[in-house]
Amino acid sequence: MEETATVASLRAENDDLRARIARLEREAAETQRATEERLKLAAALEILYRGLPDLFFQLRLDGTITHFLASPSTPLYVPPEFFIGKRMQDVLPPEVGAQFEATFATAAGPTGKARLEYPLEMGGTIEWFEARVIRVGEDGLVKVVRNITEQRRDREAVLRLNAELEARVAERTAALEAAAAEHVALQQQVIEAQRATLLALSTPLVPIARHVVAVPLVGDVDAERAGRLLEAILEGVQARRAAFVLLDVTGVPRVDEVAARALADVTRAVRLLGAELVLTGIKPEVARVLVELGADFGGAQTLPSLEHGIAYAMQSAATRKKR
Repeated sequence: MEETATVASLRAENDDLRARIARLEREAAETQRATEERLKLAAALEILYRGLPDLFFQLRLDGTITHFLASPSTPLYVPPEFFIGKRMQDVLPPEVGAQFEATFATAAGPTGKARLEYPLEMGGTIEWFEARVIRVGEDGLVKVVRNITEQRRDREAVLRLNAELEARVAERTAALEAAAAEHVALQQQVIEAQRATLLALSTPLVPIARHVVAVPLVGDVDAERAGRLLEAILEGVQARRAAFVLLDVTGVPRVDEVAARALADVTRAVRLLGAELVLTGIKPEVARVLVELGADFGGAQTLPSLEHGIAYAMQSAATRKKR
């Protein structure tokens, strides 16, 4: 009985051992397959990386370079033996190294990534690069470097073109503004010329006979027109040696204090030049306003119409001639 129990126990242990060995063999096979897959993937990625123009660096958090991948045609700043196992900050020029020191610190922080554009002198020319740094795991960084010299030149060319375009737009705008100002000035000159013409037409001096002139007024008489009226009449009296001035106000619709004062001033001024002023065409409403304003015409002759004024002047002139 004891022998039978021992044999059974040994068989059970043997079966358990075989099962464990089979399980370990399966696990080993799975591990082997996973390892082979990872190796295949790593090999494929390395082939892919080496076919790209970018540079790939594996670093520690302090910037020490542990591994890199690059296409054989991609130029390096220094050969691999000069940077593997060294901090990237110490391999590059001091000013660029200081920038990478800050970039690595940013990537090691909460954001887990950073970006930097920097120049390097390679082959006697300045090349521009873009570095993107990503944190991997607890103590690692991956840096991808791309040459962006052409893109930067294109960007600078676009900026130059934009600056030139803005300068041309500003120049064109200034020219348009100058043209607009010139147009406004010319327009103002035309307005002034038209205004002067209208003023001249508003105070016409019409010769009736020798030593007799008529000034028919049409429209309101404001301060500016009053001054022009006085000037035109005085110049006309002196130039034509007029003895009679027929000031016809038939066309004046209304008279205010300014107009009344202007008529009185003209009357006195004409008398000072030795001529006689005759007011014609005063309407009843105009006469009423002149009385209310107390306008003083110094005894000037007033007649109902210009025709009456002409007849009066011609008769008076003939009488004076006989004398």
